[in-house]
Amino acid sequence: MQKPHPNAIHLTVASVPRSARFYTEKLGFKLAETFPNAEHPVWASLRLGKQSVMLGELPTLQEARDLGMDQAEIEQLKQDARQFARGGPGVGVAYYLEVADVDAFARRLKRKRLKPLLPPKTQFYGLRDCHVADPDGYRLVFYSRVPVAR
Repeated sequence: MQKPHPNAIHLTVASVPRSARFYTEKLGFKLAETFPNAEHPVWASLRLGKQSVMLGELPTLQEARDLGMDQAEIEQLKQDARQFARGGPGVGVAYYLEVADVDAFARRLKRKRLKPLLPPKTQFYGLRDCHVADPDGYRLVFYSRVPVAR
């Protein structure tokens, strides 16, 4: 397994294949690696430039044991599974990803029939950003740096 790039984030998802398709086909990420294989992945690492997003499904208790998780890890897994089942895994989470030109990026999204949550907007703090939700409700904020108005 390759080391993730700096600022990598891991997102728990309902379906790695579904989410990986969304990230690659709609958002332009490149699939870097999968586990245990590309045909039936339960984990994937995707790249957008030098930025990394990892996607993973929660393992079943038997899968966790087979992977060698200890009792403390299994208890945390159970807690994570309960929280994920309640929905809203992305509440309060926004992952910022830099792109060269956020307006061009938003136009590519439109051509792929993906409507952003919020269209590109210049913020007072020097970013022009566009908000997108992934299939599991995580908020992805694609941005480009712009001069700060004084």
